[in-house]
Amino acid sequence: MTPNTAIPLTKLLAWEGNVRKTDADKGIDELAASIAAHGLLQSLVVRKDKRGKYAVVAGRRRLLALKSLADAGTVESGAAIPCHVLNDEADATEISLAENVQREQMHPADEFDAFKALIDKGVPVADVAARFGVTETVVRKRLKLANVSPVLIAAYRNDEMTLQHVMAFAVTDDHAAQERVWNELSDWQKDDPDVIRDALIGDEITADDKRVKFVTLKAYEKAGGAVRRDLFSEGFKSSLTRLAARV
Repeated sequence: MTPNTAIPLTKLLAWEGNVRKTDADKGIDELAASIAAHGLLQSLVVRKDKRGKYAVVAGRRRLLALKSLADAGTVESGAAIPCHVLNDEADATEISLAENVQREQMHPADEFDAFKALIDKGVPVADVAARFGVTETVVRKRLKLANVSPVLIAAYRNDEMTLQHVMAFAVTDDHAAQERVWNELSDWQKDDPDVIRDALIGDEITADDKRVKFVTLKAYEKAGGAVRRDLFSEGFKSSLTRLAARV
């Protein structure tokens, strides 16, 4: 494999033999936003074909993201892309498999911390959302999860609880209350994140409560009713486990 070689984007093609078949195009918009903000952080691995073009053996999603940026006019269609060119003896299928199998995904808790670190440095929520191709609501959710008690986050890292549990604890910022509920609940109660959420909010109700929906949220609050807004209530659950796209 040769060192980095700059190849025009117009000469790069997706290799049909790529081993990743399932959800191969997932998260392209997010990846494109990341490349636009931070540049291409990893070179493509290519093989020259008989037509004088280059098939991308490793980095198909990066290629699709780059072409998306070119279509949008964010990068030039003939932009020089850093690539490693395989020699004729290299097994393209083996290299494609190695890149996908050896890739270690970041733990979600690490992503929460990384987003929080950016915000703590003074980067606006809107800017973080734009740089990573996600909505501002997604950024706020990750910040909320990053604010869960470090003791419970450690338990999550050790597979003692799931992401659903962490989301349930995020209904409050009171670390002492979070830890007390986790320690006091029986094992069977800990299996149900809704039990955790109910234990933390007590007699309070959330915006998706039937009583609020019946009279409308605006009317309920106008009448003096107090409502806890939970970022992870039913209205948000369709997207609560989707994290940043992987390169």
